[in-house]
Amino acid sequence: MTTGPLPDNSSSVTPGTAAHRARPARDPRWDTTRWIAGTLVVVGHAIEEIRDLDSMRWLYLATWPLRIPVLALVCGYFSSAHVPDAREARRALTSLAVPYLAFSVLHTAQIRLLGGGWRFFLGETAWGLWFLMALLFWRVALPYLAALRHPLTASVGAALLVGYFDEFGAVFTASRAVAFLPFFLLGWKIRQGFLSGFLTSPATGPPSAAVLLLSAAAVWWARDDIRLAWLPMRGHYGGESAVFGPEGAWLIRAALLLYGAVVAVCLVRLVPRRRVPVLTFLGSGGMYVYLWHILFIRAAHHHGVTEFADHWYEAGLVVAAAVALAVALASPPVRALTRPLVQPGRPVRRGARARELT
Repeated sequence: MTTGPLPDNSSSVTPGTAAHRARPARDPRWDTTRWIAGTLVVVGHAIEEIRDLDSMRWLYLATWPLRIPVLALVCGYFSSAHVPDAREARRALTSLAVPYLAFSVLHTAQIRLLGGGWRFFLGETAWGLWFLMALLFWRVALPYLAALRHPLTASVGAALLVGYFDEFGAVFTASRAVAFLPFFLLGWKIRQGFLSGFLTSPATGPPSAAVLLLSAAAVWWARDDIRLAWLPMRGHYGGESAVFGPEGAWLIRAALLLYGAVVAVCLVRLVPRRRVPVLTFLGSGGMYVYLWHILFIRAAHHHGVTEFADHWYEAGLVVAAAVALAVALASPPVRALTRPLVQPGRPVRRGARARELT
């Protein structure tokens, strides 16, 4: 099993084999994909305070399937369905639990320093850290889900059904983890060869680009009809019930799951299979971007940094700053300084940085 919510690599073979012991070669396409999705997560959080602008509301909605759905898909691709031995289980637990606890403390301290009260995150996860808990759940459950005859179909059913259970709630992000599970399993299925023809055929490139363009256009047209509360899928059905009634509330989530999966796969198809200079390297530091950016964004929102943005071109400066923040957080100095918190126990591979930047 690999480390962190935005893993670097994994294996899908059984323990004890030579292939299991050897670290597989990196696939640059997935590092680049992770960079795109991680950067869009930063942008999405940065513009939350200015979503009343048409351009920013459209951007937030249009990039939704390219953010968490793609990150979950990437994590699934790099996850293994074999039952870990004791050493692997300890490593996996440490790689997720240590960053989770460390950043929960940092969130508590920051909220206090910004003038809030003492807020400790136990059953309720801090902003953004829900993904670590969800990833832990996904990886623990994967060997058992893989034993099912149709794990992806079962996960979609669970994602739709969980919205009807109030008591499932947001404790340890349980409801959200189940809701986004289909994207994780889709990534794992792709690693097993699912959709391999689509992702490698030259003929599928133009249709994939058309899907992304049509998606962006459709979201612009429907931006005022799409409710932002539908997208997080963090609890029981609320606003969904107002559209189709309680019995049909699942239809909106089903549409989101299908939409997210189609757009996410089309994005992966369009990402070059070769190494993209700089971006592929930055993508390998996706965990640093994800964990650190939230603290910067919270501080920016607290101090009203984005309040000047009254027009689309001013909002564009916010987007540019968010992209610059993502680049900085994935840079070698940040990785070197914060590795013990973000990737505890991970050795530094000397010489790798220069090779991966080119």
